[in-house]
Amino acid sequence: MRSFLNIAAAMSLLLGTTTPLPAEEKGYSCKAPPAPVTALDYGSRYTDESKSRSDIDEASNAEVDAALKPVEQFIGELVRMSNTALVEGDATRAGCVLDWLAAWADAGALTDLKTLNVQLSVPARYAGLAMALLQADVVGGLDGEKRARVLAWLKQAAGDMVAFFDSEAPPNASKNNLRAWAGLAAAAIGRLDGERALLDWAKTSFELVACQASENGALPLEMNRADKALNYQLHATAPLVVAADLLAATGYDGYAACDGKLAQIAAFSLRALDDPALVETISGKEQTFQTGKQEIEPFMLAWVEPLLRHHPDAGIDAFVEDFRPLSHAKLGGNLTRLGDWIAKLPASNS
Repeated sequence: MRSFLNIAAAMSLLLGTTTPLPAEEKGYSCKAPPAPVTALDYGSRYTDESKSRSDIDEASNAEVDAALKPVEQFIGELVRMSNTALVEGDATRAGCVLDWLAAWADAGALTDLKTLNVQLSVPARYAGLAMALLQADVVGGLDGEKRARVLAWLKQAAGDMVAFFDSEAPPNASKNNLRAWAGLAAAAIGRLDGERALLDWAKTSFELVACQASENGALPLEMNRADKALNYQLHATAPLVVAADLLAATGYDGYAACDGKLAQIAAFSLRALDDPALVETISGKEQTFQTGKQEIEPFMLAWVEPLLRHHPDAGIDAFVEDFRPLSHAKLGGNLTRLGDWIAKLPASNS
């Protein structure tokens, strides 16, 4: 792995300093949850003519963002609350996480999925919800009956997700970054009660995606995404790295699977951020990070925190320092703040 010290300063100038987390309020009390979103209905972000699924349809993209906005806001607030509950051992916040999830579970939220594109993209949201509950579990003291209702909702959603990816998802989507996110959702929901079928499906999904990687760590289906190839390489790397942590307690070593492909995938992703021309050579297109259409943002690097615990590297650590805190709600939130939180999960969740 090459050193990233030489670009850290440049990246900090590009993005500016990271905004610190605001101080937590005192005398916390649980507020009412946002209104549940029961149905989702949207099309593709891309134009119908885009064979590489890389040419954005601006109007459709805006419709997707509008449909998902209340879901994203809910997950963002929920995970922020679960992060603080975990770090501070705050049972009140942990209970509030469960209350919010129960409100959405009782309403059957995110289960009326009206289009193919909704079914492809919703698993990442399931992952974020399950991560929040797992963090509340670490704090403990949750209402058992209420937790059982939430678990039943998430497992039903996961069952439908598995059936969709196994039999209905398009060929590429069934084994690209979308499958990696579905695998992460299965791993997170499976860890809630040790559900073997879900955990096994998560392992299968992990290998289906990771084992495709070339010797240099490039994921071929992501490399087919024209100028967004690097963006989707990063988008696939994130759930693979976090799923490996979730599955470790089951005796599965994601870093050893496929002759160590996970480390190669992560290494290539980071090398390509330093030199996007590596991806341009493969995809045949100048990348969005080269053309200025896209900038590196901290959420894109949240997976580096768990990676560094497995593969310490001073150069990578120095590179990401200027982007910290590294936070991605669907990966569990502020992974800089949380450290190795997955290792703290109760034994019953493994």
